[in-house]
Amino acid sequence: MGELPPLLRLPPSLRRRIYGFVGLTASSITPGTLGRFDLHGGLVDPYAPSATASTFHGLLLSCRTIHAEAAAIVYSCNGFILRYDPANPEPLRPLHALTATALASLTSLTIILNQASCHQIGYTDLGYCCVEGRDDKWSGLTECEFKHGDLHQSPLLAHGDNDFAAAQHLLAEWSLAAARLSSVPAGRLELALVCDIDPSHKRALEVASLVTAPLRLLPQLRDCRIRLCKIPDARLQQIAWDSVLQARHTAAPPYYSPMPSARTKATLVGLPRELRLRILEHTDLIAPGREVTWSRQDQGYLTVARGDYFEEDDLRVFFHCWNSSESFPFFHGCFCRRRHAAFSSACKCWAPPGPLFLVCRTLYQDAQFTFFSGNRFIVHDYKTSRCWALPGFREWSNENLEQPEWSQEPEETYTVSPYSYPESRFAASQFLREVVPAHCLAYLRFLELVFPPYLAQTWPRGDHPVLQDWQATVDWLLDKVDAPALTLRLAGAEVHYESPSEYHEIIPKSEGDDIAKAHLDLTRPLKALADVGLARFFFRFPCPWEFTMDCLRRSEMRSQIEAKQRRDKASFERMVLGERYKHQYADGREEPGPSYWVLAYDRL
Repeated sequence: MGELPPLLRLPPSLRRRIYGFVGLTASSITPGTLGRFDLHGGLVDPYAPSATASTFHGLLLSCRTIHAEAAAIVYSCNGFILRYDPANPEPLRPLHALTATALASLTSLTIILNQASCHQIGYTDLGYCCVEGRDDKWSGLTECEFKHGDLHQSPLLAHGDNDFAAAQHLLAEWSLAAARLSSVPAGRLELALVCDIDPSHKRALEVASLVTAPLRLLPQLRDCRIRLCKIPDARLQQIAWDSVLQARHTAAPPYYSPMPSARTKATLVGLPRELRLRILEHTDLIAPGREVTWSRQDQGYLTVARGDYFEEDDLRVFFHCWNSSESFPFFHGCFCRRRHAAFSSACKCWAPPGPLFLVCRTLYQDAQFTFFSGNRFIVHDYKTSRCWALPGFREWSNENLEQPEWSQEPEETYTVSPYSYPESRFAASQFLREVVPAHCLAYLRFLELVFPPYLAQTWPRGDHPVLQDWQATVDWLLDKVDAPALTLRLAGAEVHYESPSEYHEIIPKSEGDDIAKAHLDLTRPLKALADVGLARFFFRFPCPWEFTMDCLRRSEMRSQIEAKQRRDKASFERMVLGERYKHQYADGREEPGPSYWVLAYDRL
């Protein structure tokens, strides 16, 4: 018998360290990270050590013993991605080529059959979901289209019946490849599956079911994530939800389903209304923190706006599940149920539970009452993603600096003057007139209207149509809201350090006066609500004259500025409430605490 190779003479623990240092596992060099390899070849995680498969490929070929040890480490300590390439005659061949050792060791695999938006692209993605719904560069949409838009595919079946033959071929290839995973030990593999389908196609549900069908033949998965459409679709989400639970051998909770059920109706409708309402308070009708934001830009309800970093117990995890405190979580891809027809146990993002509004008329009415009476409602006049963001200007004002070609971004064009108010009505008017059903206005208990720190030229003034519409909206509300039960707060965001330079320039006192008059124009119509018994009114805007002085002087006069802000607050609240102003602070009563958008950005 020949002598053992030098490597095999070393203790197993020492060999394991050597395997790590040659790149078999990223965690040996960067603790907590996970190397991610493309099964077609190459390292897809830009933050992992610089080693590629070529640096340790020789180990896998050296001898049977070392191959078994090295393969077990590679496939157990790294994640793998396999993309379906329709131009390749064997698009999923790498999965067929895996050895028994590799399959038995595999712990993390992502299968991308079709992707219509960013999904684990790598460095160019930077963790942004490109369908997040915002129009500034922070959404990733601009960044995504500019840098790698050619990598996006059309949704499966997007071209009608002409696509169905291609879809059938994809399904056949996927079914054969998935069979290879049947030998993976139960409870070991974490599988992610992406196949973005056109939900408008008549056979979309059939194809979605066929995409997920092979998962039923696999041993129990440790975890499973499925995405079936770039945009939300309740029917496709239901298929994803069912398939994930089946793949994990997890029983469905009896109280939750993306789609309404006959059982829900039979169980709840027979109960007294008081008990039904108490039960509904423990559903997603009550948002995390009991606070719901509506943004004209997003055209939908959501929870607190994003922060860049947050911990698991931070309420912002209910807004950006793909960006959490885990190490580089965005390379798992985006399986957010609020943004896609997807399901993942990692997604905690809140969205109104639409199915509860669809069960029957009785539960529809109860759900409306619970939703509108049980949450604070925050209405942003411009943006939710970054509530200090302003219309008409770029996010960054260093466009005159010379930059490398790769960082150049497309020029922004303006459809209106950057100094004009950007809309035909306040977001508050739109929310109250068009979004909240008229009969639900009486359910509102707390309403906060948030305005960015517009320039003096941007605020509508005098007989501007926006102000006329605002006055008409308030008059229209008088007999529709339950004023004695309603608390109303007007709030303004501070200028942020990332706002365009135009918003940091020193302004003349006359412009400070104009901003103060704009605040008055905004507030004056609300006196009519107080006349019909508005319970409480609060005013919290930054001091309009703060930017009439330079930064140093502002710092020196901070106490005077804050005192002026307090005087303005009292003056505006007294103007609206009249004699009842003193009662809202009587007996130690205080203003309700700041909303989560304030805490998220240290505003106000």
